[in-house]
Order: sequence, then structure tokens, then C-alpha cells
Amino acid sequence: MNLRQGLGLFIVSCHLVVKMRSTVLATVALSGFVLTLADGKGKGKGKGNDRIRTIYKDVAIIGGGASGSYSAVRLREDYNVSVVVIEKNSNLGGHVNTFIDPVTGRGFDCGVQNWIEIGGARAFFERFGVEMQPNVRSTAETVSIDFTNGEKLTNYSPPSASDRTAALQRYLEVAESFLPVLEPGWWTFPLPQDIPADLLLPFRDFVAKYNLTAAVPMFHATTGFGIHDMMGHLTVWFMRSFNVNLVRVLLGIETSIVPVSRKNQDLYDRILTSLGADALTSTTVISTEERSSRKGVTLIVRNSATGVKTRIVAKRLLYTAIPSEANTSPLDLDREERSTLGEFNYSASYVGVVSHPSLPLNKSLVNVPASAQPANWPEAIPDYPYNTRFENYADSSYFRLIAVGDQTFTAAQAKKVIEDSFDKLVEGGVVNQTSPAQGLTFHMFEPHGLVSAYVTKEKLEGGFIQRLNGLQGRRGTWYTGASWGVHLSTSLWIFTDTVLERLVGDLRG
Repeated sequence: MNLRQGLGLFIVSCHLVVKMRSTVLATVALSGFVLTLADGKGKGKGKGNDRIRTIYKDVAIIGGGASGSYSAVRLREDYNVSVVVIEKNSNLGGHVNTFIDPVTGRGFDCGVQNWIEIGGARAFFERFGVEMQPNVRSTAETVSIDFTNGEKLTNYSPPSASDRTAALQRYLEVAESFLPVLEPGWWTFPLPQDIPADLLLPFRDFVAKYNLTAAVPMFHATTGFGIHDMMGHLTVWFMRSFNVNLVRVLLGIETSIVPVSRKNQDLYDRILTSLGADALTSTTVISTEERSSRKGVTLIVRNSATGVKTRIVAKRLLYTAIPSEANTSPLDLDREERSTLGEFNYSASYVGVVSHPSLPLNKSLVNVPASAQPANWPEAIPDYPYNTRFENYADSSYFRLIAVGDQTFTAAQAKKVIEDSFDKLVEGGVVNQTSPAQGLTFHMFEPHGLVSAYVTKEKLEGGFIQRLNGLQGRRGTWYTGASWGVHLSTSLWIFTDTVLERLVGDLRG
């Protein structure tokens, strides 16, 4: 089919765009339509690598994690909006990391562990045929060990169940009072002069004020490890990681669910199949030709596996990834975008599945500093960077681990921290090294990279949240993801729904 014939077929809703540079590019613009034409050099013959396809969509989505995948499904299926997802990894799911045993086929989740059943969470799984069941917490025996020397804490007394529950209830009561300004998203966050003082306290001071010390080990073991300096962070940032719904789950008020398959990746694999050609995996944005509310967005993306480039022309952009400098540099940020997003700081985390013949089965070896003895619970958090644990998966020889550091923490450093912590366990006599000695076997090691975005108290008091909100819809770009919402997947979906309503309104307005 030649260009004239193609236009004849789509004459009702197509228009011809001719772009002149040193060469001529002719494309047909139609929502959801793809056309590959010459984008050649010199004479414009467009041979081999000189050819580039152009995709026309209503919305381009950067990032295929929890927020990006969910957005793609809802926009495409519930709003009848055409989309394309741009995801740098070979699969969707972001921080959902499932190792599949090559022999048994059993799944071991080392990233997202479960899903809080709120909003339309279960229904979202069901639309993809993923059967869910209540989550059952690990029954592995906890052994407290100082990973800096490998010695077991013989004089450490963890909080009693009753003291921990009472502390969690106190936390919940206070956290619920802040719900209107923290969830969903930052839409109603107070002006700088009206920010509640408690939210600006370092978390250690908040813990002391409300007598929450008995809950500190639980805070850290559940989600607090995602923040490299949990006790030093402002309370507002901690509550984005350890939110009301999570506390309700721990207190038995709400429930968490997991796939019957015990493979959290199942959801995102089925989303990827459903999206088909509307998901560009192993792909990143390399440059931006246009980004405005009036003209829409034009991106050049490249597949890292094939090197093939694609031009994406969309009416709007939905950004769902961490807004780090590395991620946003190809987007041609203006001064306001660059200065606002550049104020974020981050933690960094890495997850994995390992095995070693000497690691004890049915146990979770947890990194607890010796200074936490006998019951100094606020000190039960290691100095970063650190490996949080070696936690045995039930009925297996595999162990889950999580390494945490600040935003400079690299994958190589994380692996070394993990290996060093194992060596310390050997030195301390907690595990017996094999003969001949052998190292850990890494079956999966995944960089979550930069996580838990935060800014300083001074930035918050200087109107940071208002500037951040001001970016929504600006230059044809909308934002969701953990930097704008609670860090837990199903809470993020609820926030994302509020963004999608605004985006679609903007698109159709």
C-alpha cells in the first residue's frame, strides 16, 4: 500500500504531516496508528537503520511498574484512550521481582511481597484471571544478629506482642488524623505555614512523643528498610512508606492478598500480554522533539536489545518512573521542572534470592545492632549501607535479602555488602562454611535503584509540595508513581485513579 492509498483508507480521521529538515519525513497522524516511512539522510532513501517508525497515541506512558501498568490498562480499557508504555526492563512490574525455580517452577517473590486489599485491588487482579488468596506471613524463626561482626545477640529482648500492638494502635490513631492531607497523593497538602508540626518532626522524635518504641522493629522490618535512615527522616516521609492501610493490616483490621500461584509477577505478565504492541519493553526515551499542552508530545525512543528507534507522537505524557536526573534528562525539562524535581533526594535498595548450604533453614537471620540490647528498640536499625536479613523461604533452600543505602549506593556496593555480611556470619560462628569454602549463589539480584523520594524540612517549608503539584498537567505532562503517592502498590493505584481522571479531562477538554 502506498501513502496515497493509506490516506484514502483513513481519510475520516487522518491528517498529513510533512516535516522539513535536511530531509523530508512524511507521516500519517492517527490515534493508535503506526506508520513506518523513510527518515533517511541526504537523499532520504530510508534504507536499513535509516528507517524509523512513528506511533500515534493519545497518551505515552513512561514506566511500566505498578503505576504505569495500571494506568495503561485503565486508560485503554476503561477510558477508551490509546496508549503506549515505554519500559526500560524486559518485563513490566517494576519492583515486583519473582524468581522461578528452574526445576520445580515454584515462584519466590523478593520484591513486592503482598497487596493490601483496598479499593478495586482484587477486581483488578480478577480482570486478568489472577486468582487471589489471603497472605500468610512467614513462620521462619527470627534470629537477631549483628551483621558487623556476625555475633548473635544473646541479651536482646524484642518487644512483646501486646506492647507492639499497643504502639501500632497509637501510631494508627495519629496517622489517621493526617489522612486528608497525605492520601491520595499531595492534592490537599497544606500550605507551608499550615503543615502540622508532627509531620515535620524527625521520626525518632515522633516515636518518642507518642511512645512508639515497641513498634520500631516492626516499622523497620515491614517497610522501613526502604528508607536508608528511617529514624532520621521526617515523619511525613515515613508515613508515605508505612501508611494507615498497612497498619490496619498488621492489626488485623484489613487484609493483604497474594496470587494463589505465589507469583506476584503473574499479574504484570498478563498485562504485558494484554497490551501487546502497546508496550515497548527494553526501551528508553533518548530525546524529546516536542512537549507542550498545545502541540502534545513527541519522543524518540530506542530499544536497548535491537537498537531500533521509534518516534512516538502523543497528545499527552504520563510519567510514572522515579523523576531522577538520569531518568528525566531526555525530556527537555524547563527551568521550573528541573529545579523542582531536582530537589528530591532518594534512598537506594537492591533485592535478591540467594542460597548457600550453610545457611540455616526455617530461620530469618535479621541484622540488629548490638546496641539494641537488651531492649533499646530505637537502636534496632543498622547504619547504612546494610543487608537487612537472610530470610529463608518456607520449604526451600532459598533466602530473601534486601540491601539498603543512600542514593549513591550502587549495585556493586550492594552485592559486596551482602557478601561481607555472609562472611561475618561465618566469622561469628552463626553459619559453618563449607569445605572447600564457597560463596553465596545469587539466583536473582534486582536493583530497585532509587526509591523513597524525599526533601528536607526547609524545602517543604519553602513550598516544595505546591511547586510539585504545579507540574501536574504542565507542558502536556502528568505524573504518578511513588514520588507522588504512597509507596504501596494498591494505595498507588488509588492515587493514580485521581491522576487519570484529571488527565482524561485535560485530554478531552
